[in-house]
Amino acid sequence: MIKSNRVGKGIYIIVILISISICLLGIRSNGKKEQQRKIEHIKSTLKDETVKINQLNKQISQFYQNDQEEFLADRIKEDELKDIQLNINTLKTEADDFGVEKKDFTADTSEVRQAKEELVAKIEDIKNKKNIQNQVTALLMQKPTNWAANNEEAIIKESTTAEKILKIRHSVSKAETQWNQAIISLLDEMDAQVKQYKDIEQSIDMMEQDGVLTSNATIENVILIFNQLPQIKNETLKKDLSDKLDVIDTLLEKEETTESLEEQEEVLGSE
Repeated sequence: MIKSNRVGKGIYIIVILISISICLLGIRSNGKKEQQRKIEHIKSTLKDETVKINQLNKQISQFYQNDQEEFLADRIKEDELKDIQLNINTLKTEADDFGVEKKDFTADTSEVRQAKEELVAKIEDIKNKKNIQNQVTALLMQKPTNWAANNEEAIIKESTTAEKILKIRHSVSKAETQWNQAIISLLDEMDAQVKQYKDIEQSIDMMEQDGVLTSNATIENVILIFNQLPQIKNETLKKDLSDKLDVIDTLLEKEETTESLEEQEEVLGSE
């Protein structure tokens, strides 16, 4: 009887051990299946990310004038730019993005990661160019119709100064791209206009101080400066200089009239 009980207990223990083994094997099998499902999910997601990257590149290309992706398109909506940037940020490249632990993450996401970095760089390029163009436009009478064209039509505002232009110049990178060269050329033109105005203004100021003419106030200098006025593209600035020159011219005429009267009086007095 005792022997029978021992046999029964032994069989019971064996059954339990077998059951536990089966459970462990089942758990391990399920774990492998779950891991395999995760791997397949990651592979599928990476394919989807590649498709999304291609779509984002197409969307970004619309912000440029052509396939060279150098000069910006005329109108760029801020909300569209933000939406694309948000979609770029959601691209999955790390273990956490796929909901797995880093030690279990074996997928190669290098291509997606590199593509994501390139997309981020493109967005930053667009934002930087847009910001600089806005700063330049703020110093001009009107926005350039074509940033890639020559800058003959550019006319500075009355409030434009060399310091403001220099500040923008410092924010332009040293890279020798077509866009950079075009912006630098435009800034050079703006600098030249500021200098032209300042030089002429200084020449006029040197002819008059506190309403009194100086030795620089001659009819020859007035004519010389008058002939330089057409170089000033801003009509308000040109009128400002012209008005100052008119004051000098009026003072010269008065001076000549006074001298003429004095000479006549001297002649009459000598008679």
